[in-house]
Amino acid sequence: MHGGGARRMPKGMPARRYAADGEWLAALTDCLRRRSIAEGIKLLNRAEPCWASMRVNDRHGADVLLMLAQWVDVGYRDPQLLRERLERLTGAEREQMGVAAYVRVRMAEAFYALSTNDAGEAIRILGGLLQMEDVFQDAELRALANLWKGRAHRKKADYDMARDHLQAALEIARTLPGSEALVAILKIQQAWIVFQYGDSAGALRMLDEAETTLRETDHWIALGNIESARGRIVRRHGDYARAVTHFERAVALYEISHPHHTNLARAVTNLSFVKRLLAAQLKRHIDVTAARKMGKGEGGRTGEAGRTGESRLREFHRQYQELYRSAILELERAKEICMLHGEHGGLGSALLNAGYLHLDVGDLGMAAKEAAQALEIAEAHHNVLLKARACTLMGMIENARVEELLGSAEEIPHYARLAKQHCMEAVTLAQSMENKRVLLNAYVALGETAANNFFHDYELAQRCVDAASGLLEPEDADYAVDELNTLKARLLKVVGIEDTLRAWSQGIVTGKSFQEVTEQFAQMVIPRVWMREECKISRVAKKLAMSPQKVRRLVKRSSLGERGAGIGRLGKAGA
Repeated sequence: MHGGGARRMPKGMPARRYAADGEWLAALTDCLRRRSIAEGIKLLNRAEPCWASMRVNDRHGADVLLMLAQWVDVGYRDPQLLRERLERLTGAEREQMGVAAYVRVRMAEAFYALSTNDAGEAIRILGGLLQMEDVFQDAELRALANLWKGRAHRKKADYDMARDHLQAALEIARTLPGSEALVAILKIQQAWIVFQYGDSAGALRMLDEAETTLRETDHWIALGNIESARGRIVRRHGDYARAVTHFERAVALYEISHPHHTNLARAVTNLSFVKRLLAAQLKRHIDVTAARKMGKGEGGRTGEAGRTGESRLREFHRQYQELYRSAILELERAKEICMLHGEHGGLGSALLNAGYLHLDVGDLGMAAKEAAQALEIAEAHHNVLLKARACTLMGMIENARVEELLGSAEEIPHYARLAKQHCMEAVTLAQSMENKRVLLNAYVALGETAANNFFHDYELAQRCVDAASGLLEPEDADYAVDELNTLKARLLKVVGIEDTLRAWSQGIVTGKSFQEVTEQFAQMVIPRVWMREECKISRVAKKLAMSPQKVRRLVKRSSLGERGAGIGRLGKAGA
């Protein structure tokens, strides 16, 4: 820990006089500059009788207000502290403010907006202040204003603007004495922007440099931010196990000083998301292993080898269930923290992650409920990023209803249109931002919907694949790449059908008899006609002059009839 310490309030000195002489403020500023957080918080608590009674137009009153904003930023209490003080400001006090006091009050108001997820208001206030070059000369204030404005732009996924303001803040900070900790904080923010531009190695290097400086402090929130950022980066590389380690370290660091901090909720949400990805990997492994055993005729195998195989599958399934349960519990914790602070962005993110978990296990009702709540939050707070993500999930849920033939035959076209509508809106919203990953996910969801068993719009699906592929970085190797590859594989199968039809038209039948060609053609066409005819077996039979039994057999044998409960309903809903 760095040396130095805060001057204690002398015994017998009136609290107001101690605050007014400026030494308390200087001591607090020194603690902040060194990021000696515990020391500063002790001083704040002991001196609360001083600052709690101060008005903005008192000597140092505006300085104290801005200092409190900076301490809230590093973990002291919460933004409610600032709101209470800002609400006490009267119109008369505002009119009597000097320029210096006005700038500091507006800075505090900008930070309050930033801390309560009103990034647009923070940008508006800080933009106005930074244009006041003739009166906004204080270098530390300009660095702070650029830092906060950069963070606000980052929240809105305006990464170019965020990069410019963070760079401006860094250039100023490097000229200030004793600014090593501030420079480290700026590097953490810059690392995220660098990562968004595809330079993972550069981002990790900047995080290492920041940690080298801050590990000598007790700024647990900043250190937690470093671990959380590392988790996001290695997750993008597909290293989910290492990502879990980083997120768990972030959670532990946040809990040291603030067990209910909003950053903790964010880390817990990210941890849950990675556990979901690990669960999905394990589920695929279970399915492949079980299919391989059945393919080799080992389904009823006895003896030691058979018992060992079954035991392993049971253990994998237990691990899968534990990951799923753990992820749900993590999200419930994140929701509680976000609701405690009124953190609507974090709450929306937790709701969406819960929605994806429910979608993974086929609970579409719960998934839709979580997605609808997230969308409601996004619309109430004009959060475009959250709305784009919510629309993507809602599209995927409706598409799952189509693919799994859920609901009545009359409902499937409705679900299909809803899926496409949600996905199209998600793409449009994502295109208005600079977040490549949100746009990529929206394109993949739209592509899957276009290629589903209702639309068969393979041209649109291919355009989505091309657009999504162009958004990938060379080092990307996570779930988004897997989902995109799955969509590509689906389209390749379609290309195979087209090649087969083209070959037949040229007389190339590859040794098949006419009966075999006819059967293969029927297997391609009949299930798709069935989808077009609202899954009505009788309508297909009448239209094509075929027996209902043959239509039912061909549909059941197709990929369309192999989806979940759809097989069981072919004889009823499809009649």
